[in-house]
Amino acid sequence: MYAQLLGTVILVAVTLAYAMFDIFNNRNVPNAFAYATVLLGVAFTVLFTGQDMWASLAIAAIITAIGYVTYKIGFLGAGDVFEFLFISLMLPIQPTPLFIPLPQLGFPFILSVFITTGYAAMLITPMYYALKGMRKLGNKAPNMKSTHPLTMLAMLVSYALLMVFIVTIAPFKEFGILLILFAAIPSVIVLLYEGYIYEGMTLRVRPRELEEGDIIATNMMSRAEVEKFKRKYRGFGRLAGKSLIARMRKERARIPVYKNAIPLAIFTLIAVLVSLAIGNIILLVFY
Repeated sequence: MYAQLLGTVILVAVTLAYAMFDIFNNRNVPNAFAYATVLLGVAFTVLFTGQDMWASLAIAAIITAIGYVTYKIGFLGAGDVFEFLFISLMLPIQPTPLFIPLPQLGFPFILSVFITTGYAAMLITPMYYALKGMRKLGNKAPNMKSTHPLTMLAMLVSYALLMVFIVTIAPFKEFGILLILFAAIPSVIVLLYEGYIYEGMTLRVRPRELEEGDIIATNMMSRAEVEKFKRKYRGFGRLAGKSLIARMRKERARIPVYKNAIPLAIFTLIAVLVSLAIGNIILLVFY
């Protein structure tokens, strides 16, 4: 009991620290801090989880593998991977929520955090960046192709089928419908204003201004432009690694980089607090 309380306090304090680094340190989490949090998580697992130690380490191994792949393909920063790994080590299994004491079926806590992180990002990001991109561009059109009508139709059909599924089998239909609506509305905004959203998130810089771990917005570049860089610089892609930055140092063309993205650690902090308070938000629909 005391170990779980101590782990929860440490968990919230460290995720808050990750968010503060992301906000006030130009979205850079110091390597020493990230490594220290993982060591802290491993130590806590070994000392306090008892019979659940191997389950905790197994979950952490899965998070490490998934995190590494998503980092290498440019969808997560290294700091985000370390943070998720720390969270899974500190609290491997979703505990009974503080305010809605419903069974959590032994699901990993990190699963609740993943779901709520994505949901929070889905709610906040599109509206914020659509407005930011519109202000940034003024009367200029965004450098993006418009959404294909079939894409919009497929998305609306998917949400409609999910709505039917929820209404048919879920005990708490109202909550399920709200969850779907709060996901569908931002999704429509993304499809209608994706150009403005991506423009709001990016900054065009010279390659010598890149920092290791930056995410290159290849979707904001033309196919010909991407192919040119791939031919010229082996390994060119979404992730700006140290080797690629060194080879591109003399390149004069500016490239779009996600320099203005909302730090993911903010959404992760929200997700940790929500998951501790009410548990896995998907499970709420079925109780």
